[in-house]
Amino acid sequence: MRTYAAVTAAPTDRVLAALATGKLGGYLLPEGDRGTGVLFDRPKYRFGRITARRMESPGWDLAWELKEPVWLLRESDQAACATLTLGNGKVEQLGWAADWTPPADPAERAADRADWDGYCARIAALVGRPELGAALGGIRNDPTPEGSRVGGAELLRQLCRLFGLPEAVIGQSLFEQAGPRGRDARRFEAKGR
Repeated sequence: MRTYAAVTAAPTDRVLAALATGKLGGYLLPEGDRGTGVLFDRPKYRFGRITARRMESPGWDLAWELKEPVWLLRESDQAACATLTLGNGKVEQLGWAADWTPPADPAERAADRADWDGYCARIAALVGRPELGAALGGIRNDPTPEGSRVGGAELLRQLCRLFGLPEAVIGQSLFEQAGPRGRDARRFEAKGR
């Protein structure tokens, strides 16, 4: 997993306080007025695997403590995913499969695009930025006629830029590296159960 991190508009001191009861340690990557990025330690295996719930729990816990939106970003060769957790515990997810191709039939393609745009408009409204719905819907990885497409890391960067969130965590994961890149990173330890 090339990216496994959370981003929020909350300032670093509030994020650090919210992480005090967390179950995973990691690193804070502050980006000033753009908010804070968090690289979480790898979740522990249970019964020989790491479940999706274990992967998403740190983002949910952080949003619950902050009472603010948190995006958990994940990216691998197969897909990119941005899980939005609101401060009330509501969760929505945007996902982009690396090999996704729009339907060939024009009517099906138009219906698929309308569904995607509607879903993105709903997510933008949930974040309190309804005016960004159309732009969020434009973050796509449709293949070009030449066959190229936007990669997962770039999709996550576009999402962060759109909402004014930190980008430093994209392409970073404690699944694949021992520590963060960047000099401003601050280690925090798990203090919860």
